[in-house]
Amino acid sequence: MSRRRFSLFPINVWPPLVDAVTLALAAFVLITGIAALAQRTLMGRLREKERELDRLREEKARVERRLRALAPAGTFEVEGGKVILQGEVLFSSGSDEVRPEARQLLSEMAQALSALLSAEPDQMILVGGHTDNVPIQNARFASNWDLSAARAVAVARVLIASGLPATRVAATGFAEHHPRAGNEDEASRRRNRRIEVLLVPIHSVSSR
Repeated sequence: MSRRRFSLFPINVWPPLVDAVTLALAAFVLITGIAALAQRTLMGRLREKERELDRLREEKARVERRLRALAPAGTFEVEGGKVILQGEVLFSSGSDEVRPEARQLLSEMAQALSALLSAEPDQMILVGGHTDNVPIQNARFASNWDLSAARAVAVARVLIASGLPATRVAATGFAEHHPRAGNEDEASRRRNRRIEVLLVPIHSVSSR
């Protein structure tokens, strides 16, 4: 009687096992490659964002230098890229009528702003009106919102009359909600009664 050889594996398992290992290695290599590609893509995007931030910083610094050149005589302030004019310089208390002597100042400012707009074709002028936190009490204005908006529009009209294109000027009122200083005394309230003139990207206020 011949003896049958006893085999631990009655069939040959090596080919399927090799195939499985090969597939696992291929999957590992594929996943590693995808991860490396994703990392390179992410790093590329981060570098692109850094370049964009650098460009925005340079643009802001350039605009601020141009704005500071508007105030050689110290007739107004330049702070954070904004030209700031105190309310008392421009208006009587509770009024939105620009003082006659202030019109000359705004006219001179318009000439400088016109050159600035020519140099910055993707920017426009935003005139913002601000008040202190004392509620307005007169028959013309129902609230500080109304007063601040009316003053901003009055300044914008003078700037446009002095040569700025109406398509490059916008006006808005902020009332007392964005103070420069606390409203605890008259000195700080005076700082808050102001008109701010700044350059903003056209696309930020217009769909053009």
